[in-house]
Order: sequence, then structure tokens, then C-alpha cells
Amino acid sequence: MVYAERTYAFPGTRAKVAAHYRTAAQQDGWSPDPDDLPDDLRFVKETMSLQIVFLTAELLAEAGHGSRPDLSTGAGYSISIESYE
Repeated sequence: MVYAERTYAFPGTRAKVAAHYRTAAQQDGWSPDPDDLPDDLRFVKETMSLQIVFLTAELLAEAGHGSRPDLSTGAGYSISIESYE
């Protein structure tokens, strides 16, 4: 298994982030994960899984990021991808 993750801060809303990644994933051949809930941002493509998770203060603390990014404005989120070969 290969795994990569990256955390981002975006000055816009969560809705804008979600809309962007839903469109970008679909254009690149990713499909929504059939096992997820409608509001989840998890996609599958061949042997890969792509997930976008919006961050909370609790998740940031667990990951050792302290209070960054500032969640009082904009959206903090992480993107992870896994490949099973």
C-alpha cells in the first residue's frame, strides 16, 4: 500500500472546497465511493482511494498541528490518497 496526505488552508467556504474537488475528481475519472454517505468526499479509481476531510480543532490537535490553520475563517482540510497494488 502507498499512502500520501497533505493539509491545506483555504480562505473560502467548505462548500467551495467540496464543489471544487467533486468536479475535479469526476473530470479525472474518479467516482464517488459507493459505501460513503452523500456528504462524504471519498472517491475511488481503479486500486486507489481519495479522501478529503475537513479539519476540526480536535483533528488538528491529534495530528500535532496545534491551532493551525485558523478555522475561524475559511476551511482547513486534508487530502489523502491510498493505492493498493
